[in-house]
Amino acid sequence: MEMQRYSLHKNLNIYWTVFDEVTQEKAVIGGLVMDMLTAEEAEDLFGLLNRTDDQEMVLAS
Repeated sequence: MEMQRYSLHKNLNIYWTVFDEVTQEKAVIGGLVMDMLTAEEAEDLFGLLNRTDDQEMVLAS
């Protein structure tokens, strides 16, 4: 199984961050840092970003 580009990191409180494993930084979309997300928001975004990244890799092949 191929490593996913994005992962989830739990903050010290109840919030989550979507982390970009390639850049080793918090994911940024449209100039907004994907930090301080609820669990539901983070899981949805995590899945969407990884599916999009997988599709881009297939199209580039």
